Amino acid sequence: MKKVILIIFLFFIYSCGYTSIYNNLEKQDFKIIIVKKKGDRIMNNHIQDEINLYSNKNSVNIFNITVDTRYEKIALTKDSTGAVTDYKISINSTFLIKYNEKSKSITLNETVNIKNRTDSFEQDLYEENIKRNFASSFRDKLISEIVTIK
Repeated sequence: MKKVILIIFLFFIYSCGYTSIYNNLEKQDFKIIIVKKKGDRIMNNHIQDEINLYSNKNSVNIFNITVDTRYEKIALTKDSTGAVTDYKISINSTFLIKYNEKSKSITLNETVNIKNRTDSFEQDLYEENIKRNFASSFRDKLISEIVTIK
């Protein structure tokens, strides 16, 4: 009896039509041009690099985007000597998307709490990796918005 229920359950899940949200993003036909960048230079460069991966340079559907990014690193806790042990990294990006006569503004936020590392070089690499991951997340969300505008 359990095998029959399992087979029926698998059949319904298999044929439910589920697809990933970001499954067909690379197949879209549009060109994204970042016309202006404000705020954190490193984060904006990561976002631009990520967007260029999915932008079709030969497309006639051109989206002009203005990016304004704010990066904050806030000390959360300190030890008995006063040295910071935990940080909160918060990145807020506002995108102004213009396509033909349409215009749309979206704001994306990402936040993560991290431990302070004793090696400053390792800490910098870790924070750089976090910025890259946030840029990838912003790219996916931004492209989803662009698809809805088009």
